[in-house]
Amino acid sequence: MQKAVALAHLRVAEWEPDDDDEVVHIPALPASPPQFLPVPSAWWETPAVTSRPLSPVPEEARAARQFVRELLTCWDLGYLSDDAELIIAELVGNAVRHGLRTSPPAVSRSKEAPALRLCLLRRSGEVMLAVTDPSAEAPAPRAATADCESGRGLQIVGALSHIWGWSPIDGNGKAVWAVLKSA
Repeated sequence: MQKAVALAHLRVAEWEPDDDDEVVHIPALPASPPQFLPVPSAWWETPAVTSRPLSPVPEEARAARQFVRELLTCWDLGYLSDDAELIIAELVGNAVRHGLRTSPPAVSRSKEAPALRLCLLRRSGEVMLAVTDPSAEAPAPRAATADCESGRGLQIVGALSHIWGWSPIDGNGKAVWAVLKSA
């Protein structure tokens, strides 16, 4: 059901109704606020978290999706891949588009730690997917109108995940995460 709702809000920008077509207006999902979860900053670097650095380009979403699919398959959770890939694509796109743009220049150019990182954590009954970025600014879902071509990414994340939110990382930005139930 959640997939159907999320997909119903995706529109093809080029589609124009014919005179015969009955146009059904689907109301936009309300912008769900993210959950704030303060966790120790070092938590994202623990051995329990599988992670990889991300390049600061939108095309990196493809490599991130592949990494997630392969890892979930190794964990015998391949059935979560479709939802997980969509979530990760949105989180990576948002981190590149917004997380790098609003970060302090010194942080985003730091050679010590990658500006963007993909993190996955498998826990009993769930998988947490996260993308870290150097901005401390909280994610802000928008209530997109039916004719908007963008602004639904976090609505999709909210519709596909059990819960989603963000966590600050002391001095290094934030992690935006989503949890998928695995059992």
